[in-house]
Amino acid sequence: MENQNNEKEIFKRIKNDPQIWKFCFYGFFKNLKFFEPYLLIIFLALGYNLINWAVIIMVQEILTYIFEVPSGIVADRFGRKFVLMACFVFYIISFVFFFMGLDPIYPNFPIIMVASVFFGLGEALRTGTHKAMELEWMEKEGLLEYKTFIYGRSRSYSLLGSTLSSILSIILLLNIPADRFIFLVTIIPYIIDFFLIASYPSYMNKHKSTDKKGWEEFLDGFKGLKVVFTDKILRKGLFSISSYGAVYKSLKDYIQPIIKLMITALLVTFMVNPSENQEDFYIKIILGLMYGLFYFISSYVSRNAYKFQRKFSSTKKSMDLIYDLTAIVFFLIGVFIWLLEATLFFTYFSFVAIIILYLFVYMGQNLRRPIGVDYLSGIIHKDQRATMLSVESLMKSVFVLIFSLIFGFVWEFVSSPGLFIGLAIVLLIVNRLFFSR
Repeated sequence: MENQNNEKEIFKRIKNDPQIWKFCFYGFFKNLKFFEPYLLIIFLALGYNLINWAVIIMVQEILTYIFEVPSGIVADRFGRKFVLMACFVFYIISFVFFFMGLDPIYPNFPIIMVASVFFGLGEALRTGTHKAMELEWMEKEGLLEYKTFIYGRSRSYSLLGSTLSSILSIILLLNIPADRFIFLVTIIPYIIDFFLIASYPSYMNKHKSTDKKGWEEFLDGFKGLKVVFTDKILRKGLFSISSYGAVYKSLKDYIQPIIKLMITALLVTFMVNPSENQEDFYIKIILGLMYGLFYFISSYVSRNAYKFQRKFSSTKKSMDLIYDLTAIVFFLIGVFIWLLEATLFFTYFSFVAIIILYLFVYMGQNLRRPIGVDYLSGIIHKDQRATMLSVESLMKSVFVLIFSLIFGFVWEFVSSPGLFIGLAIVLLIVNRLFFSR
């Protein structure tokens, strides 16, 4: 009882700490991506396909891959605040180029590629850096054993930002001159985050003192990848976390063309000659509300990830279970898409079932991510946190490079149901044979 009371006091102290609120608002503003529920739909509406989309993702991930480890080294060597502020500058530049390239009258694929390059640079500078700053604060405050609670709490505010973003995006898209203007509006919260990071304590900008030259440390950073081959425990964790995150990132927005397909089918079934404007209106409303629901529930899940984790004898077991359950969810999504396309099942039921199943995909990622960060941070030396967390993101970038092209090809030229069913089988086999043993 005394231990429970002490823990409650610690949780209360964490919740009321000003720096925790800064961590929370950082994620909140970062996730005000008003374009997110519609980006793929906007892209496809210009006449592109999922292969083109895969190329965009690949360009972004290649840049992230190239600069991932160096960014962690730069953060450790020259200061994390500086690197994190720079990442928002790159994000803002990318939004300007997306606005220019996604012109519905004169779409420009090369400009979209440039936008993806700057976005990839921003991602490379950001990933791993803020987590390392959070861990730095936890260590200073003596709160490292509450990593899952703290990271889950800050992540929950990120997801609340995504929830609000999804709802506001409906209002914005229905009132702005063209869909692409949504990127200019997104610049506002990113400017706020730039100044929020600038207000972080100066000790979070500390860097490692070293006598090594820059190029030597650059090579040492890539040598950190050798852990994938030498440390069995860390290797399994890195592959498990990065592959899961890559599958999620590659497939999370495929719900947009699925919803478009279902909305079109419903309108054709229940309306006589629905107009393009009617279809566009319903797609925007449903996608905005759906993403809002996904992120709102995921916020609650992330906030309570530590409770889920405690139900298992080890953190790794909880991670493996989520991996298996997600594979089963993908299998069911494939089955319902097949039923919908084959018109063998009631359209309404398939519509609702696919949305609910995709909700579980988002919940799985936002439940597993805080647990995964807790797992990795517990087995990484504190002086290498930013670098090794960047290595994890680098591995995820490699998987996204591979998965995005394969998924796009299978969707376009083989079968959309087959994509999800085949992926589910592969994930179950890989997790059982390689990750969970």
